[in-house]
Amino acid sequence: GMPAVQAHEQTLVAAALAGLAEVPGVRIIGPQTVERRSSPVSFVLDGVHAHDVGQVLDDAGVAVRVGHHCAAPLHRRFGISATARASFAVYNTLDEVDRLVAGVKRAVEFFGR
Repeated sequence: GMPAVQAHEQTLVAAALAGLAEVPGVRIIGPQTVERRSSPVSFVLDGVHAHDVGQVLDDAGVAVRVGHHCAAPLHRRFGISATARASFAVYNTLDEVDRLVAGVKRAVEFFGR
């Protein structure tokens, strides 16, 4: 039932938060713990526009959204131009989280951060 769905999503989000936290230059936007957030994980990569991060991830077969996400005032409040956002659901896997993190690491290497 739904508790199992929630537990699965929290496992994915926890893995994404932990993996992205290890990537140099990545800043998670929002709460840093799974208990305080829902499944979307928004992040920025210092010195690299979110659209460029999104393109590198797309080239690696990882789907994320990039931009303001209908929250431009919030982005202004955080002083950022755009974010990349990975959203997780019942059909996602830990392997896909690993691919996300690997793709962000590839962006770091590509842009020399």
